[in-house]
Amino acid sequence: MSLRAKLLLLALSTLVLPVSGWSLVRQFEGLLREGQAQVQMASAQVLARALVRQAEAFPAAGPALLVQRANAPLLLDGYDGDWQALGLDAQVLAAGLRVSLAWFDRQLHLFADIADRSRVRADAHWPQAINADQIVLVIEDDLGTHRLRLASAAPGPLIASSLHESDAPRLTGEWQEDLKGYRVELRFPVGYMPQRLGMDVLDYDDPALPPRRSGTGADLAEGRWVVQQMPDDLQALLAQLVPDGVRATLTQGDGFVLARAGAFPAEAAGSRAGTWRQLLYRLVTPVPPVPAPVRDTGVTLDIPELWQALSDRPALTWYGLDHGRGLLLATAVPVHVDGRVRGALLLERPSETLLLGGQALAGLLLASIVAMSAVGLILFGFAGHLSARIRTLSRAAERAIAREGRQAPEGFVASQATDELGDLSRSFGRLLEEVGAYSDYLRGLAGTLSHELHTPIAVVRSSLENLESEHVSDAARIYVERARAGVDRLGAIVRAMSEASRVERAIATTEGEDFDLRALIADCAEGYRTLLAPRTLQTMLPTQAVPFHGAPDLIVQALDKLVDNARGFCPPDGWVLIALARTANGVEIVVANAGPGLPDTMQDRLFDSLVSLRGGAQRNDGAPHLGFGLHVVRLVAQRHAGHARAANLPQGDGVEFRLVLHGMTRDA
Repeated sequence: MSLRAKLLLLALSTLVLPVSGWSLVRQFEGLLREGQAQVQMASAQVLARALVRQAEAFPAAGPALLVQRANAPLLLDGYDGDWQALGLDAQVLAAGLRVSLAWFDRQLHLFADIADRSRVRADAHWPQAINADQIVLVIEDDLGTHRLRLASAAPGPLIASSLHESDAPRLTGEWQEDLKGYRVELRFPVGYMPQRLGMDVLDYDDPALPPRRSGTGADLAEGRWVVQQMPDDLQALLAQLVPDGVRATLTQGDGFVLARAGAFPAEAAGSRAGTWRQLLYRLVTPVPPVPAPVRDTGVTLDIPELWQALSDRPALTWYGLDHGRGLLLATAVPVHVDGRVRGALLLERPSETLLLGGQALAGLLLASIVAMSAVGLILFGFAGHLSARIRTLSRAAERAIAREGRQAPEGFVASQATDELGDLSRSFGRLLEEVGAYSDYLRGLAGTLSHELHTPIAVVRSSLENLESEHVSDAARIYVERARAGVDRLGAIVRAMSEASRVERAIATTEGEDFDLRALIADCAEGYRTLLAPRTLQTMLPTQAVPFHGAPDLIVQALDKLVDNARGFCPPDGWVLIALARTANGVEIVVANAGPGLPDTMQDRLFDSLVSLRGGAQRNDGAPHLGFGLHVVRLVAQRHAGHARAANLPQGDGVEFRLVLHGMTRDA
């Protein structure tokens, strides 16, 4: 792991404190919200018991149709625009059947909305009306029970036909249709108020098939609902009992709204919170709220907590207000009358998104986040600066030492900083000076030894020659021949060391020139064909000229060494390949040959001086091989700002040597 990553982890460890604080704040916020919810639930239960004391104000037990009071005249046209404008609610009697009753100027009005996409039309007094879409209306009053058929062959005035002889009330009405179904609006006589009312909607898709039925009940004798005026005293009583800032809704057992009271405070509709503050609220709020649903003015079927309360189970839900400006706590409790659930009371109270401290806590958390971010950035920047200094020191040390221990011309520039890295840099500088001095000593040692050993070797050789002229025994002559062979080998080593020193100096002082490298290698390859016979020589050269700035004599010398090496290891029926290719910033020369592979431990050492895999029999003259040829190849590659490497071929049937050359530096 890098130093920067370690310091970054150390900086991240400081987040333990704000995370611990966040957890504590979250717990406190949860406790406060739980307390607020319990208080509102208790208030709802107390308010429900207070309403129960006015039990006579509740509608009668069982299903009932509630008559609302209208504040303005209702136009008898078959459309519900004026009903909605006056805030008159609708009761859902069945799926696809909504009914509203209203009382204005001593007249009862009825509006029914029926969903029916397929129509079978007929007027109510026609004989075929018995198998057409219709509404059977059952009215019960002091005179008895009256059955009326409501049907129409086309939109317009509605015709009501009595199903038996009776003094049925005379109804006027309108029938309107659209793609979703049809609507019926009725007006009863002045001063008439039925005691019970039943509806049976018959939907015929095919006159030959039985209809689909919906309404107050399949058996109209049992499906007559009580018609009752909306209790006005409940509205007044609820308005007196509801606390400030709370919205209360009282419903009967079927979910129909009986009374509403209260309103949210003006500050509940505040401005939109900032993005960071919304994010903070989401992190601190213990229970993520769900978006608040739209409250219908009619039967609120979309409020799950209300229907849970009507099932005799108190409910509590947190909702989120629009734009993240706050929360809404909704609690619903059942209203019991005579031991039965007769309705439900829903209380809704807006709440601050953060109860614990509000703006102060938001500012504190923001300051903590900014401070921790600043500390993390400072530590990360310091880690980056420190790692950059260490990386610079490492690169400077690598550049200061060239291949084979040679010190680079620019040397090593020690840092002048007074800290530990500065001390380490200066220590590296002193160490490199010592290494450079020792390397210079070792490089000059070969020339010194070769010079100093010439005279002792000559003395030993002359002594052996004199000894051979004397009369010595056959046994002694064997030892004299061994000594002479050793002296000859020692002389060859001394000559090789002298030659190595001269070659290194010659390579280092060679100047570059511009020439065509492709033509040079092509000419050399033609000269090698006779030398390598009967081996096959293959070439892979570019079709165009390859301009290059370097020493052509040195490159030819390196090629000679590589080809001689390939000739020594390639079998007579093998092949040798010479290739040239351009690279992004130079050229690459490849000499490959068939033959045995290189040991894994020798691939990186082959280019060192006095290292060889050949035996004495592999030289033409039988003399020992001193491993100086590939060392010259490396020196030539380094003189051209490149490098040399050796590797076995992927198929394992030969070896390749690569020279990567970038060119010699041009003199100014």
